Amino acid sequence: MNTLIIGGTTGLGLELAKKYKDGGDTVIVTGRKDSNSFIEYRPFNMSLPELAERIDDFIDKCPHVERLIYAAGYFQEGRITDLRDDEIEEMINVGGRGLIYFVKSVLTKQDELSELITITSTSQWTPRQKEPVYNFSKAGAAHFSNAIAEDGRVGKVLVVGPAGMRTEFWEGIDRDDLDEMLDPAWVADKIIQLSSDKYKYRFARILRQPARVEIVETR
Repeated sequence: MNTLIIGGTTGLGLELAKKYKDGGDTVIVTGRKDSNSFIEYRPFNMSLPELAERIDDFIDKCPHVERLIYAAGYFQEGRITDLRDDEIEEMINVGGRGLIYFVKSVLTKQDELSELITITSTSQWTPRQKEPVYNFSKAGAAHFSNAIAEDGRVGKVLVVGPAGMRTEFWEGIDRDDLDEMLDPAWVADKIIQLSSDKYKYRFARILRQPARVEIVETR
């Protein structure tokens, strides 16, 4: 399959890219900068203006996309009054608008998509005072993807909400729970297993202590 991973240059997105590449897929990854030498990389910055137009241009230059994985994202912390307007807008672009416009652009061009995999987090369903916009983007991305599963042009949709993972994002940040975080390579394996079944829509949580997968809904 042709697999396009938005946010596939680091963390979980990169682990998924490696595994799908090893499985025989043609894989394209996006991100602000290239971090590998074995997967086709195409730069894309979600924070720049004219997001929808730039996504249309990006997809127009891509081969037929069969599997779209939306793994773009970063952690943001701060009460709503602590966040600058540009920080709020960037989070909404990366966590929400990007997903919406990539799906729209792919379906406009192809009129079909075999599979959509959307990566959220535990913030999809757990409200936190210091993560209001992050909560908003993850919950919105999940519900948008659920709705897209009702579109007959899309073969199947998987929404996965993993707990915190040990990625390079946390380097230099003092946290007490780093040793308890999930291994992104292990999470990638679980996502591929979840995606291998036949269904129209599936939502799964990947949790820690102990590390486990909980399938919440399949239809």
